[in-house]
Amino acid sequence: MEQAANASGTVLSADGTTIAWSRQGSGPPLAIVGPLLAHRSSRATAALADALSKTHTVYTYDRRGIGESGIGEEYTAESDVDDLLAVLQVAGGATDLYGFYDGAFLALRAAEESTVVSRVVALEPTLSLGDGEDELLVLQSEIEGLGGVNVPVLILAGSASGGETQDLARRAADALDEGEFRLLETDTSALPDSALTEAIESFLQ
Repeated sequence: MEQAANASGTVLSADGTTIAWSRQGSGPPLAIVGPLLAHRSSRATAALADALSKTHTVYTYDRRGIGESGIGEEYTAESDVDDLLAVLQVAGGATDLYGFYDGAFLALRAAEESTVVSRVVALEPTLSLGDGEDELLVLQSEIEGLGGVNVPVLILAGSASGGETQDLARRAADALDEGEFRLLETDTSALPDSALTEAIESFLQ
């Protein structure tokens, strides 16, 4: 049975937590992984989904405890991945991922654990630290974990972003077997623009 182009619904994560998702557009499936506290209808996510839905079936979702998604008994790095993988089950096959900020590392962790992830585009990977966590240890763990990612990955950073942000993006790309770094001449803190969408589209062709 053919899926309706635009739809929304919920799916159960591995621990039974309800995760809310939306779908729009047509074409190869692409899931957008936003930052921890971002609703799937946030301006940045919605604008990018609208732009990419011209050539892709775009999936967005509310991360655990945000919007229409449930809170669950606990929030862990593993449950974060499980939630995303549940959304990919809705997509029903090989799916590309676009993650931005701390959603970028989440997309990369999902690519390490799942065979249904085809390619990943990651904008300015950012650490998400829990209470009392050591930034250097978390960074080392995230970078080392990238060695298990076996799909093509494009890491992006904006020219208007700070040197530390650009350096982390380059380090992430260097740690990947099939990683590529690209600096965009744009301000990534603004709403997604043509420079960003064109970079995503060209990599996913």
